[in-house]
Amino acid sequence: MARRNTESCRAKRILGLVLLVSCILSSSAVDNDFVEDQKIGINYGRIADNIPNPTQAVALMRQMNIGKVRIYDADASVLTALGDSGLQVAMSVTHDLIGGLAGDANVADQWIQANVVAYPRTQIRFIIVGNELFSYPALNLTWYQVLPAMNNLHDSLVKRGLSDTVKITTSLAMDILGLSYPPSAGQFRSDIEMSLMKPILALLTKTHSTLFVNVYPYFAWASNPTDISVDYALFGNGPQLVPVQDGTYVYKSLLDAQLDALIAAMDKVGYGEAKIAVGETGWPTAGDASQTGANIAYAAYYNRRLVRRVLSSPPTGTPKRAGVFIPTYLFALFNEDQKPGPATERNWGLLYANGSEVYPVDLTGKLQDDAYPPLQVPTATTPPATDPKDSAGSPATSQPFVTAGTWCIANPAATPETLQPALDYACGQGGADCALIQAGAACYLPNSLHDHSSYAFNQYYQTHKKTGGTCDFGGTAQLSTVDPSSGTCTYLYVEP
Repeated sequence: MARRNTESCRAKRILGLVLLVSCILSSSAVDNDFVEDQKIGINYGRIADNIPNPTQAVALMRQMNIGKVRIYDADASVLTALGDSGLQVAMSVTHDLIGGLAGDANVADQWIQANVVAYPRTQIRFIIVGNELFSYPALNLTWYQVLPAMNNLHDSLVKRGLSDTVKITTSLAMDILGLSYPPSAGQFRSDIEMSLMKPILALLTKTHSTLFVNVYPYFAWASNPTDISVDYALFGNGPQLVPVQDGTYVYKSLLDAQLDALIAAMDKVGYGEAKIAVGETGWPTAGDASQTGANIAYAAYYNRRLVRRVLSSPPTGTPKRAGVFIPTYLFALFNEDQKPGPATERNWGLLYANGSEVYPVDLTGKLQDDAYPPLQVPTATTPPATDPKDSAGSPATSQPFVTAGTWCIANPAATPETLQPALDYACGQGGADCALIQAGAACYLPNSLHDHSSYAFNQYYQTHKKTGGTCDFGGTAQLSTVDPSSGTCTYLYVEP
């Protein structure tokens, strides 16, 4: 009898221990249920008429040791091709669908059924609601539908028991920051800080998800190559590298500084520990003559060194997040020949359209720079490099780069419907001084929307370019090396 009581007590203790361990594991699963593959990711854009089909593209990704892929829609052929591929997938909700998903939980549930549940063999890990939406003032009504759409999609995942393996998020550009230098001063734009960023970060934190941010040191460096050394932009350690001291932190790369500026901004709204991923980053291999540094050599240096940093063991992280793995998706898999805008837009790929590599890059992060064939950095007198013919038979060319004064002007192809909201933003929340385009002032004439927009865009760009301001305005603006000043109207120009 005594032995039976002893065995009974022992059994109860064992059962209690099992339950305790189960409870701990269950609790841990809530916080650590979503372990990302520590491999490099790639952006698989398809704005092209000459690239391989999805099945061929997936095969190429697997050959390249890519572990994760980001797609910009929920295309059935792509999701099917990714089935059983071993690739973790971040898929997107396009802007036109956000309103419907935000306004009706049933619509969100149907979307999950059609685009997630219907592909059980595809490892969908993230659903990204919108891409860089807060960079488009013309779509500001949709800004406030992002969070409701995220909530409805998350609720559907919870109902279906999928919220532990599929996470809801959004993807934003670095122009969400109103201040970015020094990194510790990082702060979100005032128009989105409390109304949008804080509640979005609250949801991501609650659901253990990750904020995707598109970070391009290229654009920050190219807009100010005098003050920002190329070594700082390219993870170099040459004699021209000038580290940035910010309190106790020392920055030797522009990417680290940009990411820590974002983290500082998150901290200021109470979510400094929120998880982040670099949803897009890279370097263009070719561009227009005015586009500084868009060449194969710089692109190769950037991506090779980036991959080594991201995949280092233990992880490098950033000064503020030392030792933390930050998931990173290179932009992009292919050059995309149908993308509008300057030539750089069509030349970010690791691969040409025929599947051959633009330059060698080891995506396991093991090869050092000196293990690759030498690279020639172009100069203003270097003849353009010619790409191998693509599947359509037409060669693409890489242009030499030059350094010149730049002004920000309205894109000639921009429509009044897109220009007017962008002009309103520049002169309003953007803080541009638009006094001279008022009636009777020096830049009022010509009295056209394009001319007024050019003036306002340039005022904004020249004023803010040293702190990360860009010349984009949702695709309605572009850089020009021709001074647009005329008559009594002088356009502002600030030396880099």
